[in-house]
Formats: sequence, C-alpha cells, structure tokens
Amino acid sequence: MNTSARVFSEYVSRSTIDSLKKLSPESSEAVYKSAMTHLGVELGHIVASKVVNTSKFLLVSTAEDADYLSKGVFDSLVSLNKKPFVSVFWNNHYSILDGKGKSVAPIVHSYLQPGYSECKELVVIKSVISGSCVVRANILALIEKVKFEKVYIVSPVMHKDAAQKLKDEFPESISSLFEFIFFATDSIRDNSGMVIPGIGGQVYSLLGLDDQPAKTGFMPSLVQQLMFSSPNSNQPALV
Repeated sequence: MNTSARVFSEYVSRSTIDSLKKLSPESSEAVYKSAMTHLGVELGHIVASKVVNTSKFLLVSTAEDADYLSKGVFDSLVSLNKKPFVSVFWNNHYSILDGKGKSVAPIVHSYLQPGYSECKELVVIKSVISGSCVVRANILALIEKVKFEKVYIVSPVMHKDAAQKLKDEFPESISSLFEFIFFATDSIRDNSGMVIPGIGGQVYSLLGLDDQPAKTGFMPSLVQQLMFSSPNSNQPALV
C-alpha cells in the first residue's frame, strides 16, 4: 500500500495505519502518546514472534522513547510471557558543521538493567530512523559488553535509505545480524533534513518534553519502575 511517498511494510495493519496518521503536530499530546504506545505494542507482537532466546534478549531504547514506544514494546512482550532486559540511553543528538549534514549522538547517561550482559539478541527501538547516528551509537555502546547473535532494528517509520546507511557503518560480520522491523518508509525530507511525514516532527515536543532528555535530566518512568522493582536494584545500573 502507498500513500504519497510513504510505502507500507508487510507488517502494517489498519490499526497501525490509523496510529501512524496520529503521529502529527495537529494531534494533542495525549493522542500522540497513545498512538506511539499502540505502535510499540504492535511492534512488540512482531518481535515476540522473532526472538529465539526468549529470556535472554535486551531492549535498547533512547530516553525519549522509553515511556511510550519502548514501554509499548516492553508491555507487549511481558503480556506474551517474554522477559526482556532493558537498557536506556540518553543521547545528545546534534549536527556537525562539516558541510555534509552529518550528525552525531554521543551517550551522556545510560541505564543497564542488571543481567543485560547475558543477552544474545538486541531489540533496538527508535521512534523514527532518519539516518544512522543514534542507533549506531547505542549498538556501539553494547558491542563489547553483550555477545549478541542477532539485532532487530525496530521503528514505526524509517527513511528509505536509513537501513543501508546503518549497515554501512558496521563491518559485514555485524551488519549481517541486522533485521529491520517497521511499518512504513518515507522518502521525502524537508529543508532541515526532517523525514516527511515521518512521525510529525521532533518527538521531544510532541511528547511534551522540554528538550532532549540528555539536556534536561529527564528520568523515564520505565527506568524508575525497573530500578525499584529489580531484585538486584542495589547493583549500579545508572551511569
């Protein structure tokens, strides 16, 4: 199915198309959050059918996605008797003034749920994959800590070139482990490089956040929940 320059994937359904339409600056904050959570739940169902090591896989989230998209994935997996570990990264995402439009996303803080290093599969979640820098940074942060055998790159929307750009950032021994799970790809960008329609703009303001969590010290509720409910909560996990 096609709508303008948007191409839908094999995983799309009528309900996911409806939720994608709600990822718009015209939607209220509550509607936007609900749509993002629903998309996470639906992505979680797909992930559940893919993972092999059902108690040894790690959800990898940005801080801004943690309470809605990633929480939807997490809750969906838990409801299906999967038991993911969770890592959350606070990325400071900014453009480099090199004339090439490149950007970087260094990690300022991270939450790593105790036991994460035993995982064999990564589920890397991002609200929109426009380029490669955030996902690349988060995978690199784990590459020497987790001996993973599979990496699922999970997002509601991707730019049509993003998958290849991400693969090009890694040797074939790593990129061959990637599997992309998404509902739609877009091929248009605005003058600032934002994917259109994408997810309606910058996710921070649309979710009611003042700025990037790396700049504001925002603590996702999902991280608080896991830190205080873990039997190993006395172990250092937030750095």
